[in-house]
Amino acid sequence: MRTGLFLLMVVTFTVTMTTAIDLNPSMIATVTRIVNTLANEEGQVTVAGRVIKYKAKGRVHSFKEPWVYDGTAWDITSGISEKANHYKSKQGAIEHAMLKLLERLKREGIMKDEL
Repeated sequence: MRTGLFLLMVVTFTVTMTTAIDLNPSMIATVTRIVNTLANEEGQVTVAGRVIKYKAKGRVHSFKEPWVYDGTAWDITSGISEKANHYKSKQGAIEHAMLKLLERLKREGIMKDEL
């Protein structure tokens, strides 16, 4: 939650500064890249010989829950992907997306049950 509040402050500050000062596009792109780096996470792992990529993206949700994460995991070989939305942490979003993907790969017979 601290990360979400921090990111909201950065975005608010950026918007305020953009309207108060004529910032050049490269400065805005740099600030956007920094915010995305702080809010998002990407990577890949190998599970039972299959390369699985994952991504978590943070987003503003509501006043009650200002910041949540959505996760996506996809199997590179088959192209199958699964999403998990509305988690309090990057890790939670990634973990649930990975679990959903592995269950689907097993259900479709692409992966064996023993993991």
